[in-house]
Amino acid sequence: DLELIIANDHSKDKTDIKVKEILRNNPDSYKITYIHREENIGMLPNFMDVLMQSKGKYIAICEGDDYWTDPLKIQKQITFMETNPDFAMCFHSVEIIASDGISNQLYNVPPKNELSTMDILKKHYIPTCSLLFRNGYFSNGFPKWFSGSISGDIPLEVLLSTKGKTRFLNEKMACYRRHAGGISQSSRQIENTRTGYIKMYSNLCKELSLRHFLYLQFIIAKL
Repeated sequence: DLELIIANDHSKDKTDIKVKEILRNNPDSYKITYIHREENIGMLPNFMDVLMQSKGKYIAICEGDDYWTDPLKIQKQITFMETNPDFAMCFHSVEIIASDGISNQLYNVPPKNELSTMDILKKHYIPTCSLLFRNGYFSNGFPKWFSGSISGDIPLEVLLSTKGKTRFLNEKMACYRRHAGGISQSSRQIENTRTGYIKMYSNLCKELSLRHFLYLQFIIAKL
């Protein structure tokens, strides 16, 4: 039994029209909670609010124009989690779709099925459209710095990895759209991005063990 929460952060496209059409015509619309912001509050505050409002035992995320491709995705992940209570989250293989609609590769595939916090710090393996985790880890709220982080997926996954084990399910069950960035960035934009990541990893230092702290210092030194 699924709960679907759609949070429209005051977008200027036709999202509101599309969602209201679904709510009018879908017989299961009573399972849908639609949040339409009166003003834009920002990507991460919107994201955090949705997670805090989720009532289900598990949470799965599908952002932006990513999409799930396996109709049994949720069932497969929940079946694993129900039979493996020592795991905090699981994720799966994801196909990358380029801006021209062509796919020729998978998202980073980990070399093993069980990942540690250190593995997740070393390389990003978990696109959010593949993630499913147990609800309740953030019932008391997120760290104060989270809403201002340059990235939401990296700190979320790192924090979840401290709550239990992480499992990779070697099945392709979603697509991730990779949009081409600008041709060039100004030196100011590059420096702002660098500063943002330094702040993010510095904040993660406050949440992790000494062993992870030392590796985070190594990451920061390389930025």
